[in-house]
Amino acid sequence: MILLTIGTMLPFDRLVRVVDRWAGVHREEEVIAQIGDRGVYEPKHMQWMRFVPPDEFAAMVDRSRLLIAHAGTGSFLLAAERARPIVLFPRLAWLGEHTSDHQLQTARWLQHKRGVHIAMTEEELPSAIAAALAQPEVVVEPIPPYAPSPFLSRLRDALLN
Repeated sequence: MILLTIGTMLPFDRLVRVVDRWAGVHREEEVIAQIGDRGVYEPKHMQWMRFVPPDEFAAMVDRSRLLIAHAGTGSFLLAAERARPIVLFPRLAWLGEHTSDHQLQTARWLQHKRGVHIAMTEEELPSAIAAALAQPEVVVEPIPPYAPSPFLSRLRDALLN
């Protein structure tokens, strides 16, 4: 299953629309989308919901073989925590999708990370999805949810002494 998530803070109809178009062509793929409650576009070719409770969302991520998301750092961290490949698509300020173009910088910063596929334009998204699906074993390098013990010990020592 492929999971599209746009987060819950801002609408991202452009990403939802292009993934929905891709899902219409690739009907052999199960695509589920979390589209937030502020967008206008309602998908026609994939299962979707506006909001998913955290426990259900975590289970969906664990069932997924690919994540598609906006290029926020939280999206990357989610893929790393769950060891999933991810396609990132940055929001653009000039289209009113965000207040700045920081997601462009995030995408450029992450573009050479293992398991991360970047699509800067709608035209690039299908090939980014294809590249990610062609290498399902190449996932974002897992990161632990907590800091390593030696770091915590040094931090504790610094704070208490």
